[in-house]
Amino acid sequence: MTFDELQETWQGQEGGFKLSIDSDMLLKEIKRNKKSFESGIFWRDVREASGTPLMLVLCGYLWLWHDFWQLSILLPGVVFVSAFIVLDRIIQKRKLPKLSESLACCIKSSLKQVNHQTWLLKNVLWWYLSPLFICIFIFICYVAWVIRGLGIFGYLFCSGYLVLCFLFYWYIYHLNQRAIQKELIPRKNELENLLNSLKNANE
Repeated sequence: MTFDELQETWQGQEGGFKLSIDSDMLLKEIKRNKKSFESGIFWRDVREASGTPLMLVLCGYLWLWHDFWQLSILLPGVVFVSAFIVLDRIIQKRKLPKLSESLACCIKSSLKQVNHQTWLLKNVLWWYLSPLFICIFIFICYVAWVIRGLGIFGYLFCSGYLVLCFLFYWYIYHLNQRAIQKELIPRKNELENLLNSLKNANE
């Protein structure tokens, strides 16, 4: 029986019911669901935070062996994003209560994680997209200054590149907002409904 099926069974009971499903089985399913969610978030953060060491290696190589230091203009944005992700994980890990065998505690812990991920995606513009775009903008301005001798063609190239970057980031922003609506909000509603059903059952 899946998590959704367990929840439907729980919610389908009439008022004043006597619990007829195995609470241990429900707890195991919620823990399994929680672990899967945490694993997905962890590997997403690993991919995002790995940008800094990769960028450092690339910039160091280009600077030392090809005397091309200009790409390091992008480093502050990449470092900021990676540092934010790592610090956020550390802070959230300290805030989360130790997982107990209580069904209600497990649901509350999962709900807290979902709420935080929702907050992150809602605010992705300032902690993720803006720092990177600002660095790209500065880099393109530098390139425009270097190739200023090309005249209008150089400026058109730089302007077109900035427009493409803006459209790409706009697309990423809306993907994140869509993920909130399609994944996180339904998950939040399921957990809240299950928690409310559990409270009503204990009254």
